[in-house]
Amino acid sequence: MSNTDLTKIKGQVPVSIIVHGGNYLGYLLSKTLLEQGSQVVIIDKYTAQSKLYFSELRNTGKVSFIDFKGLKNFYEKIARIDYLFYLLGESLEKAKNVDSKDFLAESDYLSTSLTASQKYKAKISLVTSLRLNRELSNRLNDEKSGKTTPYSPLELQRYGENFVAEFVDKTKANVRILRLGTLVGKGISQLTDNTLDHLFVDATQKPQIEISGEGLELHNIIHESDAVYGILKLTFEDNTKGEVISLCNKNDYTTLSLSYKLLELDVEAKAIKFVEREDNKYVLQDLYIPAPNATQFSWKQQVPLEESVVEQVKAYYDKSDKKWEIGKTEDVKKRKTEEVSNVSNTKLGLFVQKLLKPFRGSESEGLFKEISYTKIFKLLSVLAVSFIAIYYLISPVLGISLGSYLIYSQTNNLQKSFAELDFDSIQQDTVQISKNLTRVENNLSRLFWLFSFTNNREFYNNTSQVIQGTRYALDSAQDLVIGLRPLGEYVKDFEPAVTFDSSQPSTTREYREYLLAIDDNQYNIKEGIYKMTLAKSLIESVNTRDFPKFLQDSVLRYKELITQVNDMVVPLEKVSQFLPDLLGVDERKRYVILLQNDGEIRGTGGWISSYGVVAIEGGQIRELFVDDIYNAEGTLRVKGYTYRAPVSMIRALGETPYTFSLVNWDPNLDSVMTSTEQFVYDLGKGNDIDGIITIDTVFLQKLLDKWGGIEVPGESEIITSSNLYSKIFEMHTEFTPGSTRKATFLANLANESVTKLLSSNFAQYKDISDVITESLTEKHLQATFKNTLAKSYFDENNWDGNMDSKYLSAPINIDWNWGGNKANLYIKKNHTLDINIKDEKTIDYKYQIAIQNDSSINTYPQGEYINYVRIFLPVNATLMGITGIKDNRYDIYNEGGYKVVGGWFNVPIKENKTLEITYRISNENNDSSFPILRNDTHYSMDVNIYKQPGSRKDAYNLNIIYPSSWELEKGDNLSSIGYQLSRRFELASDESFNILWQR
Repeated sequence: MSNTDLTKIKGQVPVSIIVHGGNYLGYLLSKTLLEQGSQVVIIDKYTAQSKLYFSELRNTGKVSFIDFKGLKNFYEKIARIDYLFYLLGESLEKAKNVDSKDFLAESDYLSTSLTASQKYKAKISLVTSLRLNRELSNRLNDEKSGKTTPYSPLELQRYGENFVAEFVDKTKANVRILRLGTLVGKGISQLTDNTLDHLFVDATQKPQIEISGEGLELHNIIHESDAVYGILKLTFEDNTKGEVISLCNKNDYTTLSLSYKLLELDVEAKAIKFVEREDNKYVLQDLYIPAPNATQFSWKQQVPLEESVVEQVKAYYDKSDKKWEIGKTEDVKKRKTEEVSNVSNTKLGLFVQKLLKPFRGSESEGLFKEISYTKIFKLLSVLAVSFIAIYYLISPVLGISLGSYLIYSQTNNLQKSFAELDFDSIQQDTVQISKNLTRVENNLSRLFWLFSFTNNREFYNNTSQVIQGTRYALDSAQDLVIGLRPLGEYVKDFEPAVTFDSSQPSTTREYREYLLAIDDNQYNIKEGIYKMTLAKSLIESVNTRDFPKFLQDSVLRYKELITQVNDMVVPLEKVSQFLPDLLGVDERKRYVILLQNDGEIRGTGGWISSYGVVAIEGGQIRELFVDDIYNAEGTLRVKGYTYRAPVSMIRALGETPYTFSLVNWDPNLDSVMTSTEQFVYDLGKGNDIDGIITIDTVFLQKLLDKWGGIEVPGESEIITSSNLYSKIFEMHTEFTPGSTRKATFLANLANESVTKLLSSNFAQYKDISDVITESLTEKHLQATFKNTLAKSYFDENNWDGNMDSKYLSAPINIDWNWGGNKANLYIKKNHTLDINIKDEKTIDYKYQIAIQNDSSINTYPQGEYINYVRIFLPVNATLMGITGIKDNRYDIYNEGGYKVVGGWFNVPIKENKTLEITYRISNENNDSSFPILRNDTHYSMDVNIYKQPGSRKDAYNLNIIYPSSWELEKGDNLSSIGYQLSRRFELASDESFNILWQR
């Protein structure tokens, strides 16, 4: 299933799920189903045993192994199930103990599997243990020992059968319960029935068979091939629906009868010895009534008892490293001897005689005296030891070392190929890694004796776990190659149809087929991401300390590498879900771009100097328009449009007309998108918009730094990050309403930047991607969309600038520069937040903002920092003091789920000013938004600090005082002195601290 999309499997290819299939019975079932052309998924715990069986099956057909940890996720993603084989009995027969955790987990696995299978009307078989069912029945019939422990294999099997019966009653599902007899055959190295196991051990290793009691216990057995045939036949048949069936040989066998059968086979034991039972329980009559035998449903036993017993005896002899053949009569031996002695009378024999005739005259004794048997023996011994040492020690060590080195280096290449979307290289890398991984795996198996001999099984198991994790990573890469190839081809082939210089399309080419392919390949992407998550989980859980010291650094680096690959590809699952829609796979999408100047800070980052409208359809840019904000506002005035300003803006700025350049008064970008839509509609640039993107000059400067500057038409010098602001200042000084020079400069700059972005090679694209990610994190680039998946993705990463409720734990500062200058380029800001936790229900806050204005003159772009400040607090905050607001006049109102304190906080040139607000929040009504959470053992508090978009790296000082009765358990990188936590940092992005105390 590594490369095949289950949603595309042809109707004649059945999908079979085998739960608890990582054992011999599951192996036989899987092998038979694969030979019949089925697609098989094995669900079980990852162990050394299940790994061996799965490795055997990998080369026989379409098979996948899912750990129980991924069971629910797997059932959510699978597109079809035809057959479900739930091997509960095989699992319970080998379980020594079952605790409450196992009980609950198993019930959850069973419920989830039945529900998922019924969704696709699959045929279901719950395979339980006939022996356990007989034991349960006999216990219940025994007055003295009628009770079983609450958590035991017996009770868990009874629960499973009852749950299935109830499920059938409720859903009418196509389910049957198959009670399987004890498996016997050549592949069974140890019988699960302890009595029979002791019987065969005694028969093959001791001089007599010991029987406890009278030997009247009944046993139900079945040959392994009959069991597989029976499970499949009874599952496929419709007349078994809702039935409980005993799948075993039709006859019962007592311990005594099987003992006599063993003595007939010339085994080690020659007699039977009866001994007293230790529990003093004697079976006089077995009252168990089994369910109808499978022979009533047209199943027939194919392997007779004698053949089954012979195979089982041979398996026990092989296990004890002894050779055994069925005893032969003297007549058989004599006949064999005669057949050999008569060879010389044949034509071939006469020919051999003539060839050997010259040698018959020589003295044989002299000939053999010249040969040194001691030397030959020594030589052969040396050769044998050398061969064994080379094959089982030297060669495997060298093979593992070379293979591991190649895997690590090729995985590094794989990471680079993913970053560059080079899917041909990914394909080649995965093939090479797979070959080297097989080499390592085979060599590791040859060293198993060494790990066992040195009692170092943990090292072996951890190494096997790394190998299996790498297997999952390779399967993931194969799925992602299929799923993401259309995206890579789209990125490589894309050429924009229009530029800022021309509104006429230069090409009619669309990329809709790529976008549709991305949609069609969603399952491959999800499957690839899921397997990569499994790979990371397996490799991360490896205990590095179990490796030799000289390997530990390499293992840690490999862990880190897998984590990096995982972190790189996991976001692609969500992105691939919304990207086709954003790129207009079904209809044209329009997006507004706001260019903000952060030197004059506003709600979402800065004063809006220009705006653009981009329309995308079929993955192609179909419309592209950029204009200066003054031109847009002039057009709207000429058309006679007026707009109602937000109430909070009227409080702050009075009767200032609400124009397009003030649309970012609200710091929430979702609100700005809604307001912008009306302006764009009135300008005739679109009926609605599907998203909004804001960029500021810091983002442009970072791009220019990466590129080393860019040529802009109409400019005599290259535009770089160092002269960008001077050009903007120059345009501002020379600009007059109605002129086009400033708009042309910005439009040309945007045009050249976009062209540069789209024509970059992959190495440059990776650098630019880093700039984009960094700018999103630092809020110099923001975006939000109407597409709910895209909106959610950007919100989860804090890329949309919205003030969510999680920021209620700390005050939020939003500045609005109303001085008509770029004073923000000349100020330094320092935040100090003191949090004093009085008790679990009361917190006092003191928040200070200190601003230093380094402007030297009151001439543009410098000048007084005329700033309307808004501090957003929890709605239930009780204000205790406000100082630093001009004339001590401030507004307090509720807006957007916050209590807002607003007022003028101006800082003249060459001066320092400080604003201070103190407030208290209490949790008298058990408010869920209160920052401190309490459970039975701990207190926890999340402190989430919001950075205003467009702001520079302000200094921030955080101090937290907590009660002396609380014991700090986790400080999240905060310095701890006494009962106080503190940290100084630069507020370059949103910050989050999770603190935990013991009660």
